[in-house]
This record gives sequence, C-alpha cells and structure tokens, in this order.
Amino acid sequence: MRDILVESPLKAVSNKGNQRIRQILLAALEVLIRHGYHAFTMREVAAECNISVGNLNYYYRSKAGLLSDLIDSVWRGYEVEFDRILHDSGPHDPEHALEAAFRLILDDLATRETTVFFPELWAMANHDADAAKRLDQIYGKVRQVFIALIPQINPTLSEVEISELALFLSASLEGQTMFVGYRKPWSAHRKQISNIAVKGLLDLVRNLRPEHCEP
Repeated sequence: MRDILVESPLKAVSNKGNQRIRQILLAALEVLIRHGYHAFTMREVAAECNISVGNLNYYYRSKAGLLSDLIDSVWRGYEVEFDRILHDSGPHDPEHALEAAFRLILDDLATRETTVFFPELWAMANHDADAAKRLDQIYGKVRQVFIALIPQINPTLSEVEISELALFLSASLEGQTMFVGYRKPWSAHRKQISNIAVKGLLDLVRNLRPEHCEP
C-alpha cells in the first residue's frame, strides 16, 4: 500500500492536531485491516489510538467522516505515484505509462495492507451506502488515469468505449487480489501472473476495435 499522506480535513488546525489526525487515520487503518469492517467502530478506533471516544469525536463526529478521510488519505499515496507516471512517461510513451500504472496496482498486492484493506472496503460497501459511494469515487479516479492514456494508444475508440475499457481494466487488475495477493493461494506465482495480465491487457488496449464492443 502506498504511504498515507495526511492533510488535515480541518481548517486552521495546529501541528499537534495534524499529528493526532494522522494517528487516528493510522489507527483506523489498522482496525480495518486487523479486525475487519464489522469491528470498524469509533470505540475500536479510539482504543487503537489510545484516546477517549470523546477526544476522537473532536476530530471526527461520525464513522462516515472518518472512513471518508481514511479512503482519501490512502488514495493520496497512489495519486502521487499515478501523477508521476503520467508526468514522466505519459506525454511521449503512453504504453510505457499504462504498463507502469498496471504494475503499480499489481505490485501493491504483495503487501498485507493492500490485500486486506480493499476487500474489507468492498464488503463494507455492500452494507454501507457512504462507503460504496466513496469507493466508487476512488476507483473512478484510477480509471481516469487509464482514460487519459487509452486514446493515445488506440484512437479508434469512442469516449464510451474508452470508459468501458477502463472499467474492464480496473476490474481485471483488482480481481487479482483474491488469488495472488499477500498469502493468497497463488501468491508464489504473483510475478508470472502479473506479467500475463500486463501483456494481455496492453494487447487488448492496442487491438480493441469499435466492432468488438458491439452487442
């Protein structure tokens, strides 16, 4: 998982306040990873952070607000990497940039945090509308990286087809989590499976034609 880069959601907060928010978000991440979404409560997060629930409520009045900031803070770590990929390779080598984006996602599956965190969010999203909305927004931002690169590689596709292909790419990459993620049944084959995925998905982007997308 990318490093959590925390910017305070509160205005005019002190450095001490920013440090506390970082501690809270790291504690929330640990609760979700170690205990699962069922245990993701304000009380559990406060206990993990060694503060009172009242102190936690000073910074976060609801679990929804805490979860939203947690997702945002995790995303910012990825955003930095995606921006670097687009800046370094995107303008002159979109295929290399797209491959780098694929590998960023796939290589991250080697970590316990990524392998556990996102499936817990998926499970939570099945029961929590706020979680589902925030998760969809984050995956939408990832797809925007693909959407920026696909037409440079394959200009034959329409905007709708590009969006559909970006969704398929995202689903295909995320789907590897349950098979080659940290300590998953095929984790020893992660490198080989990742290479197959990257080659297959790049070939798809290069060669997909509008007629292939027709029902």
